[in-house]
Amino acid sequence: MSRFCESRDHEEIHKLRVEFKKIRALVSLVKECNKNSMIPREFESAKIVYRRAGVVRDAFIAHQQQSVIMEDVSSKDNIFLTHASDDFCMKEQLHLSVLNDWKMSVSEQFQNVSNVCVISYYRKWLSYLSEKFLSIEEEDLHECRKVIKRLMYLYPLMSEPIRQSLRINVSYLDTLQEEIGKWHDTIIAREHYSGSDQKDEKHLRKIEMTGEARLKSIQLLTTNFDEKFAG
Repeated sequence: MSRFCESRDHEEIHKLRVEFKKIRALVSLVKECNKNSMIPREFESAKIVYRRAGVVRDAFIAHQQQSVIMEDVSSKDNIFLTHASDDFCMKEQLHLSVLNDWKMSVSEQFQNVSNVCVISYYRKWLSYLSEKFLSIEEEDLHECRKVIKRLMYLYPLMSEPIRQSLRINVSYLDTLQEEIGKWHDTIIAREHYSGSDQKDEKHLRKIEMTGEARLKSIQLLTTNFDEKFAG
């Protein structure tokens, strides 16, 4: 967080959100396997920092997408990105305090999770993905990507016996989530660009065509999902 506020390098915001997603994945597993744990409830207070970082990240993605399609990005879009970044960094100390408080409150609460529950967790969510990918609905794709990333973030933490039991093709899942992410970026850009003071049908259509191409790629990738995710 401090690195972003010092440098305004948006890769730092991306890294911050990735770390949050890793924690969120672990919290999701704890919630399912340790029903009485207070960790998921405690995590709600920390999520506000993640959401605020998301505003900055979405503004940057929209700005980046428009930069590819348009020669000149509107001053309105530049101002919005700058304002989102400034607003986030003005609250830096508050954000750090929230995160430190959360860390202290849960540091002694983590417990072992049984192998049986871990395997059950993975099978449940892989089954969920299999069902969703039988007939793709655009409104489900972003949530599917979240599920894939949770499974991927947790996988390196798993013991070898669990990995052998699950035998997941991590490379395939990574390719799939990356393609869904690129598709979602076009959705963010389209929504942001629709309100831009430089909006015109030509540029809007370019964004839409890029999104349509990504969606077709996702449809190809998810064909026979059950066979492909197995390592």
